[in-house]
Amino acid sequence: MKKVLFITSTRADYALIRSVIIETQKINKNTYLLVTGSHLSKELGNTLKDIKKDKIKRLIVRKLYKEKLLNNKISDLDVSNYIAKAIKLTAQTIRSVSPQIVVLLGDRYEILGSAISAMAFRKKIVHIHGGEVTSGAMDDSIRHSISKFSHLHFPIHEKYKKRLIQLGENPKTIFNFGSLGAYSISKTKLLSKLDLEKKLKIKFDKKIILVTYHPVTLEKDQAKDQINNIIKFLKLFKNEIIIINSLNLDNEADIIVSEFRKFFKREKNVFYYASLGNTTYYSLLKIAHLVVGNSSSGVLETPSFGTKTINVGQRQKGRILSDNIINSGNNFNSIKKAYIKIIKKPKKINNLFLKKLTPYRIAKKILNFKFNIKKNFYDI
Repeated sequence: MKKVLFITSTRADYALIRSVIIETQKINKNTYLLVTGSHLSKELGNTLKDIKKDKIKRLIVRKLYKEKLLNNKISDLDVSNYIAKAIKLTAQTIRSVSPQIVVLLGDRYEILGSAISAMAFRKKIVHIHGGEVTSGAMDDSIRHSISKFSHLHFPIHEKYKKRLIQLGENPKTIFNFGSLGAYSISKTKLLSKLDLEKKLKIKFDKKIILVTYHPVTLEKDQAKDQINNIIKFLKLFKNEIIIINSLNLDNEADIIVSEFRKFFKREKNVFYYASLGNTTYYSLLKIAHLVVGNSSSGVLETPSFGTKTINVGQRQKGRILSDNIINSGNNFNSIKKAYIKIIKKPKKINNLFLKKLTPYRIAKKILNFKFNIKKNFYDI
C-alpha cells in the first residue's frame, strides 16, 4: 500500500485539505500528515488542537516558528529562514516516513520549502489549487513554482487548468474536481445564531462585519497605511459588530496585528480572534452583513452564502470573482465607494467552484494515478 504524506502549515490550507486527508485515510491506512507552521503558534490560534479533533491516525508535528512572533518585526530574512527550516523539517519527515507521494496545497512559502525537499528526495508531488493568479503577492510565484515541481494537479476551475497547461504541464495530469472549500461548506453543519452568541460571548443584535486582512507581500512598507485605511472605513460602522480574524505570518504581519489590536482595545463593538475555527467562521459568513479584506476566503467561500464582500487591494488580483464580490483600492474613498455599490446589489448564492464528491474524487485519483516522475514540458 502506498505511503502518502500530506503537509499543512496554516489553518487556511488545512481547512481545505482536511477532507481529502480523511477520505484518503479511509482507503489507505498509510496516510500521514505533517503539521507545522502557524498550527503550533499560540499567537496564531494554536490550531493543532483543531486538527487533533479530526483523529488523523498518523500525525507528525514539527515546530517551524520561533515564540512571540508578532511582538517583533517580521523581516525578509525571517521569511527566508523559515523557508530554509521548512526544507529541513520536511526532509527529516520524508527520511523518517519514506512516502511515495507528497500532497501539497496552495501557495505558502512554508509549502514551497516542503516542495523543494520532496523534489530533492525524488518523490511524486501532488498540488491542489494550482493555476490561479494573485499578482499582488509573492504567493503567485510560489504557487507556480510548486506546480512546476508537481506531477499531478487539482485546479478548481477550467481557466486555472488552462493556465497550468500554459506553464507546460501535461493535460493528462490535470483534473478539475472543484473547490474543497465550497464542498466543505456544503457539508458543514453550521452553528445557529444562538450557539454563536454562546461560543463567542457576543450578542448578535446588530449587523456583523467580518474582517480578514493579510500583508500584501509585493507592496513593501505599505502595510501601515493600508491597514489604517481599512480601520478608517470600519470606524464608519459604530452600530455594527466588527469581528476581526487574525492573519498569516508574512512580511510586515506584525504591523497589521498591532494596528488591529489597538483598534480592538479602543472600540467596544470590535472583537479580535487569533483563530475562529472553520465551523464558527463559516457560520459567521452565513449571517454577516459584509466581509471586508483580502483573504482568499473572501473570493472562494463567501459565494456559498452570497455574502456581500469587498476585496481590498491587489492581493487577490487575477482570481475569478463571483457576483457577490467587488474590488476596491487600498485607499479609504475607494473602499467606501465599493461598499455603497455592492450593498445595493441583490443577494445571489452561486459558488462557481462547487462540484460533487470533490475530496473523494481527489483521494481516489491520488491513489490510482500512474505517476511519471520524468516530466516533459508540454508545448502548446
